[in-house]
Amino acid sequence: MTSRITPAEALMMPSAKRNAQADGISAIVAEARYARDAAIAARIRGFFRGIRTGLTSLRARRETVDQLRSLTDRELADIGLSRSGIMAAVTAAAPSAANDYAETRRAA
Repeated sequence: MTSRITPAEALMMPSAKRNAQADGISAIVAEARYARDAAIAARIRGFFRGIRTGLTSLRARRETVDQLRSLTDRELADIGLSRSGIMAAVTAAAPSAANDYAETRRAA
């Protein structure tokens, strides 16, 4: 009987080197999962931030339209508007970029 260890038996034995590699791989996997989760969370936050921004903008436009409609024709004429131009004035006063839904994207 020989006291030599075969390569197959060596693979079955725990070794410090193999454990260090496994720990390194586990750390890389954990870091990748954390990065993935952070990216998903950022996307979800951006989605809801865009919804909130849109609703806030819509509410402000509605309030502006209501205020302008409550003015008399004389008051509207003083500020250079007519009743038919209220919507155009409100829309032109608050332009929005085509890609304002994501803060990370910029116009070309």
